[in-house]
Amino acid sequence: MGEETASGWWRQAACAGSDANWWTDNCPDRSLAVRICLGCPVRKACLADGLANGDNGIIRGGMLLYRTRRRTEAVPLLCAQCRRSPVTCGRTGAGRYCGQRCAAIARSRRAADPPRVGRRPHLW
Repeated sequence: MGEETASGWWRQAACAGSDANWWTDNCPDRSLAVRICLGCPVRKACLADGLANGDNGIIRGGMLLYRTRRRTEAVPLLCAQCRRSPVTCGRTGAGRYCGQRCAAIARSRRAADPPRVGRRPHLW
C-alpha cells in the first residue's frame, strides 16, 4: 500500500499491523479473519483499494477478491441464505452456504419460485 494509504484509513483498520498472509483465502483460521474483517470500521475503503489494486485471493472489505481475465471480482464471505455465518468458498462463489440446512432452504426456495416472466419460450 502506498504512503498516503498507510497514513489514512489503513491505520483505522481492524487488521492494522497483522500479518498479511492472515488475510489470504488459505489462512488457517479463516472464519476468525472474516469476522474481524466484517467488523472493521473501514471496510468500504479497504474493498475499494483492493479492487483498484487488482488484489487476488485476498480477504478485503468483507469480500474475497480474485482476478479474472477482465477485472477483479468480489465474492461475499457470508452465507447466501442466512447472511450471518462465514463460509468457505471457491473462486466462483457457487454453493456458498454455511451448512447443509441453509443450502437446503435455498434450494427449496428456488424450486418454489414461479417461472420468470418476460421472455417467451421459442416454440418450433
